[in-house]
Order: sequence, then C-alpha cells, then structure tokens
Amino acid sequence: MQKEWDGSKVDIFLEDAANEKYIRRRFNGAVQTLTNEQVAAFTQALSKVNELPVSYAAVIEEYRYTL
Repeated sequence: MQKEWDGSKVDIFLEDAANEKYIRRRFNGAVQTLTNEQVAAFTQALSKVNELPVSYAAVIEEYRYTL
C-alpha cells in the first residue's frame, strides 16, 4: 500500500466564556508542509479580527492509501 496526501485543514477553536463553550471554525485547503510557525501566525491574525479569543488550533491531515 502506498500512502498519499489528500489534503489538510486547520481548525481554530474560539472561547465563548459568556456561554461556556468553544466555537470551532474550519479552514480547508491548507498546504501539505504546514509548519508550527505558519499555524501560529494564522491564529494570531484571526485573533486580531475576531471578538472572541482563540483558545487553540488543530491541524488535520488527510491521507489515502492505494495499492
């Protein structure tokens, strides 16, 4: 079996303290070689344009397997 990269996504979780919950925002189309610095810069940019504070971010990488 051969492992092939199929895509990446970045999930940003915003903290809504008033309602005691987290709000997830998903951004599709991330590059394959996404670095921690790129995720941190993206998270910082989103925190400046959003009224809710960013709690954390998660990168989801998807792969498919072929014979």
